[in-house]
Amino acid sequence: MARSDLKELYKELTSNEFSFLPRGENKLIYIYKKVQLQSPQLCDDSFLCIDNCTNGNNEPEWHHAVRRALDRLKRISKSVEKLQKRGYWKFT
Repeated sequence: MARSDLKELYKELTSNEFSFLPRGENKLIYIYKKVQLQSPQLCDDSFLCIDNCTNGNNEPEWHHAVRRALDRLKRISKSVEKLQKRGYWKFT
């Protein structure tokens, strides 16, 4: 079950469509940094994917919430596009 902070982060990101990011191409690592600056209370680096997922890794679990929000917006909005270059997203 998802923690409430992760649900809130996802909700926040999908509702504001990452409006705090610059338009144009953004690398995923940059997106993570900006999300953490924007919502530090929702980005718990101590809660790792490996502690929550069957095939998890040592990344913070909130990274999944960011990627889920990006994927959702990619499907429903024209403001977010996943680029061919691995780890790059475009915001319009």
